[in-house]
Amino acid sequence: MVTAAAVTLGLAAMGSAQADTFASAILDINNFRLLNGAGVAYSAADFATLSGTNDAHATASWNGIFANGADSQPILSGIQPNVPRQCAGPSCPVLGENNFNRFVVPPSPGTFGYADQALTGSVISIGAVPAGAHAQTRADAATAANENITSGNSDVGTSTTFAFQLGQSDTMTVAFDANPYTAAFVSGDAGATSNANARLSWSINIVDLSTNTSVFSFAPSELNAESNVSRTDADPGLLEYNAAGQVFSFTATTPLLTAGTTYQITIQHNTLANALQQEVPEPATLAIVAAGLLSMSLVSRRRKS
Repeated sequence: MVTAAAVTLGLAAMGSAQADTFASAILDINNFRLLNGAGVAYSAADFATLSGTNDAHATASWNGIFANGADSQPILSGIQPNVPRQCAGPSCPVLGENNFNRFVVPPSPGTFGYADQALTGSVISIGAVPAGAHAQTRADAATAANENITSGNSDVGTSTTFAFQLGQSDTMTVAFDANPYTAAFVSGDAGATSNANARLSWSINIVDLSTNTSVFSFAPSELNAESNVSRTDADPGLLEYNAAGQVFSFTATTPLLTAGTTYQITIQHNTLANALQQEVPEPATLAIVAAGLLSMSLVSRRRKS
């Protein structure tokens, strides 16, 4: 006979089912250069004034526990920010620093939030160092077990902001290659309200500081809206963006920038991932609990009679 002990056992076993949610966002921007009207990379000598910073941050979280890192370096220092990888969760992946390779899913690689960032090179030539910046970020979030409400969140960003005046009037062309990737996965046995989502965000904007108006902006859809992926318990499975690893090449040119006018460039580069999972009781456990409750009800009725 199934008794109250069986009901207790069944309740204790609830949540032991394996279910997975996972999200990943990786953005690799390479050979990023600012070119003059002749197609030659700008150098520090082409600017009458030039000042600003390269900033970076990485944040990972799991169930309200956060791991954070940040770094900032002057744009002309020749030193670029490199935030150490950040991870929060009971089963952080074994990845080396600045490892931007994809995870293979399913199943989920653990329960964690993970973030990493790297930046090398410069968008203009500085001294004898030629132009060509390489910026990489990744954000991953995963749940690999039913732990009531479990969530992992990661966001990573790299930004460059600097004010400048050109020595002579000219246009400025943005040229770079990009390899974007996002993935979202929810297993078929994940509980209600389980979800995973990932997205990228990249843009460049130039503002005329004398009028505080934007004179140029560029945000290719391949690195923004097209990269958004999501899965839910109502629509489980794996959804990837740019799974084949296509490298996109971009160029965009500003209108004429006048000498003596102070402009500000802001380049934003972000990857974000989120995964959440609700508790899912084992079907067998539910059967045991139901049978136990029925048995207890019958016993109670017999005692009353």
